[in-house]
Amino acid sequence: MSESTLVVYQAHPLTGEYIGPTQADPDPLEDGNWLIPAMAFAEAPPVAEAGFAVVHVPGEAQVWSQVPDHRGLLYQIENGLPVEWRELGAIPEGLTDQPCPGPAYSWSGEAWEVDEVLQLSVLSSAERSWRDAEIERVKWLRERHRDEVDSARPTTLTARQSGELLDYVQALRDWPAASQFPDPEGRPIPPDWIAQQSQ
Repeated sequence: MSESTLVVYQAHPLTGEYIGPTQADPDPLEDGNWLIPAMAFAEAPPVAEAGFAVVHVPGEAQVWSQVPDHRGLLYQIENGLPVEWRELGAIPEGLTDQPCPGPAYSWSGEAWEVDEVLQLSVLSSAERSWRDAEIERVKWLRERHRDEVDSARPTTLTARQSGELLDYVQALRDWPAASQFPDPEGRPIPPDWIAQQSQ
C-alpha cells in the first residue's frame, strides 16, 4: 500500500459474502481521508474453513464471521431427490447433505438406512418388470408356432421345444408366487435353444 492507495476488503452488497480486495481512493477534498466503497472494510477477512464462507453480518461485533456454506446439491429426506441450494447458513429442515444411496433407503433422522419393507417393494417391482419384459421377448415364438399349426404348415419348433416354451412362459407367470421371489437368483431359466432363434 502506498500513500495514494488503500486496500480494503469488499463484501457482496446483498449476501455480505467476502468477494475480494479492492482499492479505496483518497478523498480529494480532505487529506488523509479515504473514499471507502460501500460494504468494504479495512480489516482483512480470515481464511474460510472447509464448509464455511466468510461473511459480513451487520450488527455483529466483528467485521467478518464464518457461516456454514452448503450451497450446491442437498437432498430431500422425504424421498432422497436432489435440490440445488443457493443460500448460506445451516442446512434447512427437511434436507441433508448426504446423498441417498438408492431407492430402498429411508432417512432415520441422522443417516440413510436400508428400509427392508421398501427394499422388498422395490425388488418386487423390478422383478415383475423383468418378468413382463421376458414374456414379451419370447411371445413371438409362441405366436409363430400357433400360426404354423393353425395353417397346417411345418412347424419351426419341435413338439418338445413347444412344450418347453409353454412351460417357461408359465414359470414366468408364476414367478411372483415362487418362494424365492423377488431374488433374481431364483428367476426361471429359459431353454437354451431360445437364444438360437431368430425373429
